[in-house]
Amino acid sequence: MKSTLTIDVKEPCKENFTNFSKTEKGGFCQSCEKEVIDFTKLSDSEIVSYLSSDNKKTCGMFKASQLKTYETNTMHTMTNSMLHKGIAMMSFSLLALCATEVKGQETASIEPPIEVVSTDIMGDISYVEVIQEKHTVTGTIVDEANEPLPGVNVVLKGTTVGTQTDFDGKFEFPQQLAENDILVLSFIGYETKTYKVAANGNSNIDINITFDEYDMVLMGDIVIDGTYTSKRNIFQKIGDIFK
Repeated sequence: MKSTLTIDVKEPCKENFTNFSKTEKGGFCQSCEKEVIDFTKLSDSEIVSYLSSDNKKTCGMFKASQLKTYETNTMHTMTNSMLHKGIAMMSFSLLALCATEVKGQETASIEPPIEVVSTDIMGDISYVEVIQEKHTVTGTIVDEANEPLPGVNVVLKGTTVGTQTDFDGKFEFPQQLAENDILVLSFIGYETKTYKVAANGNSNIDINITFDEYDMVLMGDIVIDGTYTSKRNIFQKIGDIFK
């Protein structure tokens, strides 16, 4: 059975999702006194599945690219589901036989190498000194029109240490960062971005980040228009038996 589902947010909400109390599916807005579902990390099929049930009167947060018309085909979905179940049953025994060998291989491969910078002997005690390179990180953040974005939050993941971009969209992080540290960049109305520090042999790292219109996030009451369902045939009716 072929159908379409058009999703839109007619009146975007001006509340800040990051200020909401976290819930299992998103966050709770104190102003509206209701849960806002975070759809930004869901796939197309997961969005359609959620909104095709009794959840059409919902407040949600979407990427702009997710507000579109979705096409669904329940017969195709059912066929894929049955096929996947069959493959899973056939593969179960093979996976069980290989589990011990794979586990052993993974255990042997995940041990990280140790970078030895200097060694010395102190009496009968041998010690290793490991020095981790530090970097001063600066950057410029612009929008899709290459215009600077002032007021973008730049925070070290897992901490409260951070800064904001100035009027020219520029920033300098207030402390030096090590390899694999992650900066979280957030700006109201856009999807949050991250930057992972990589070793490059230079103590100064300058980055350029663009917040595209494609990444824009809209939040508000969901409006579903243009729902169309084709006439059911005998194959869809038979498929209902297996649901």
